[in-house]
Amino acid sequence: MGGAPAGVSDDPVTRGTKSKSSGLTKADLIDVVYERHGALTRDEAAEIVDVIFSTVKSNLGGGRTVRIKNFGTFEVADRKGRVGVNPASGEKMFIPAHRGLSFRPARRLKKVVGPRRRESE
Repeated sequence: MGGAPAGVSDDPVTRGTKSKSSGLTKADLIDVVYERHGALTRDEAAEIVDVIFSTVKSNLGGGRTVRIKNFGTFEVADRKGRVGVNPASGEKMFIPAHRGLSFRPARRLKKVVGPRRRESE
């Protein structure tokens, strides 16, 4: 066992991140880039992560699909207007047409995540 504190990962990719339940943050990604590339400063690592995110965001904002090999595909989809129900009041209301975002994981990512387990009935 490594020297990581309780609840903190000692895996090289997730080193320093909290337990699974807290999720991975942008700061965690910056730390991974910084640790893997010793010639970078933390600010340069942050800039790299920011550039990646802003490029993905601007492409999606322009309606373009973003495919990341072995990870997945982000797509902008046009959603039709429809009637929905306000869960707080039960009142029917119209939800106008809008653009939504969808993500389809790549086969390799699905293998890493593993199959969905059915709960016993």
